[in-house]
Amino acid sequence: MHLTDPLTLLFFVLGLVLGSFGNVLIERLPKNKKVSGRSKCPECKKQISNVDLIPVLSYILLQGKCRNCSEKISIQYPLVELGSGILFVIALLITPASVFSAIFLAVILWLMLIMSVIDFKTHTIPDALNISFVILAILYSYVTGYIPILAPLIAAGFFFAQWRISAGKWVGSGDIILAAGIGFLLGNWEYVLVMLGVSYIAGSLVALPLLLFKKKGKKEHLAFGPFLAIGTLVVLIWGDQILRILI
Repeated sequence: MHLTDPLTLLFFVLGLVLGSFGNVLIERLPKNKKVSGRSKCPECKKQISNVDLIPVLSYILLQGKCRNCSEKISIQYPLVELGSGILFVIALLITPASVFSAIFLAVILWLMLIMSVIDFKTHTIPDALNISFVILAILYSYVTGYIPILAPLIAAGFFFAQWRISAGKWVGSGDIILAAGIGFLLGNWEYVLVMLGVSYIAGSLVALPLLLFKKKGKKEHLAFGPFLAIGTLVVLIWGDQILRILI
């Protein structure tokens, strides 16, 4: 399968479109706003025309500015759209034998991206997205083979223990639910351990410079959802190779 294959291009475009919707969820869900309804510029409040809602391309053509008020558009919008497109392609490359499974996995990865961005911005993960993620992960594991028990128990139990010991100061309850969903998605307890290792290494690589340059205080909370997503993606792509090196 090549990146220029029609199916690959179709997945990429679908990812871009869903990424655009993802931006709507990112902006509205934490504020308890309705997901339906036309998008408006956050500055001038004018409705954005359809021609300016083309994923990534509109941002480039508008040079990152609102057509009406010329205020800068957050780089988040094209990055989320592009990231979603890339995740859709990765899902197809991981599961080339089944288009249905690839679409299933692509939506799950897209959902994880949206939750990661929301967690990064607000330090919370909406329950509606988190629970949907767990349900989709369970269904995906069923469709692709079997529903695991040990992997989600280890993943969720690891964060539940931290949550209980610290009375919610180290991790949030959302991390527990997210970890359970990741456990169902990965399906293998060994993958879960690798995912946790990669996640904490990635988190340390970000946290240490922030502490050294005093961008974050020692008692400040760092959203961990994005690092769990990174660890999950690394395992999905290179999990077998990592295990062969470690074992």
